[in-house]
Amino acid sequence: MNLFAIITVLAALSVNVAFTQRWSKKRGEMCRSGDGSSYRGSVNKSHSGRRCLNWNRMKHIYGASKGIGDHNYCRNPDYSLMPWCLVRRRSRTVREFCDIPRCSTPTVRPRAPPPPMDTERTCGERPERRMNKIVGGSFIPIESHPWVAAIFHKRHGFLCGGSLISPCWVLTAAHCFSDGELTKIPYLSVYLGKSAINDTDAEKEQQFIVEKLIIHQNYNDTSYNSDIALVKIKSRKGGCAVRSSTVRTVCIPPLHTQLPAGFTCSIAGFGKESFESFQFSQYLKQADVKLLSSAECSSELQYRNRITENMFCAGSPDWSTDACKGDSGGPLVCEASGRMFLFGVVSWGEGCAWKNRPGVYTRVTNYNKWIAEKTGLTEYTKGSMYPQK
Repeated sequence: MNLFAIITVLAALSVNVAFTQRWSKKRGEMCRSGDGSSYRGSVNKSHSGRRCLNWNRMKHIYGASKGIGDHNYCRNPDYSLMPWCLVRRRSRTVREFCDIPRCSTPTVRPRAPPPPMDTERTCGERPERRMNKIVGGSFIPIESHPWVAAIFHKRHGFLCGGSLISPCWVLTAAHCFSDGELTKIPYLSVYLGKSAINDTDAEKEQQFIVEKLIIHQNYNDTSYNSDIALVKIKSRKGGCAVRSSTVRTVCIPPLHTQLPAGFTCSIAGFGKESFESFQFSQYLKQADVKLLSSAECSSELQYRNRITENMFCAGSPDWSTDACKGDSGGPLVCEASGRMFLFGVVSWGEGCAWKNRPGVYTRVTNYNKWIAEKTGLTEYTKGSMYPQK
């Protein structure tokens, strides 16, 4: 009788231990620690609520060791930010992150190093220059102009372009903000790393709120003189832009630096593809333009006395390419010793690629001291990376 009782107790303990082990295992599978690469749960919907596609029905390079198999559960086989899956969005197959609850006792890891950020000595570098040729310019990936910023308004959608001149500051045009200093900055947001204004790529893009808007005190909304403004950005967590292949800063040339007429530079933005277009370009575009002399731009054929010392003109010899509505605030950059320098801000012009009506740009190198005074970016505005004569 005593032997039977002992066996019964041992059997009960064995069942309890097995149940506890299974429950602990299940709890571990149902939560995320770190980047979630070890997650083996059964969540099968993305953060947008779309149902995940079966992994085995899609082309991929991942195996069973990464948790991939004949199922549609969220996984992180490539050590991305968090578990993800493939979903159908309209007619395309895209990847979206999944909302996986974090484990209550996360693994203790060494403190991560601070995120990489550009400095005044790493500006103007771009990882690639791919482009797809079209009439009047080229569609390009953001990697070709990784300093291009897209400024949005909560009510009006896409507003203007801009240029990242330091991790926390974007340079743009004053005329983008029709309410001037009264602009409601909580309505503004800034995206970096964006190749398409109506699409989102969470892996490449960084989103920011606007902390401060500074419009040049001498801006004239009639003549567009001093058409320049500064936007201070910060992430929801309080940080600034993190350096990546799609987000980089552009260099500022030294004070009063000018390039000769005929020099070829590039403009980039999401502006209209023609003056008659009803909407902005869906994708980022680039065009090459040549700088014009002040005498030519102020001639009787062109803008006469409307060009001030704070402006310059650029266009193509056959008048086929130009900045257009929506490109405002974006960059005109010129290459020097393998780096890209911001010489102009897209400001104004009559029509788009009209004969004898070149694009007019704010001359950035007249504003180095103003930029330094308002931002504290003294080292950035010295133009120390510009080649010395």
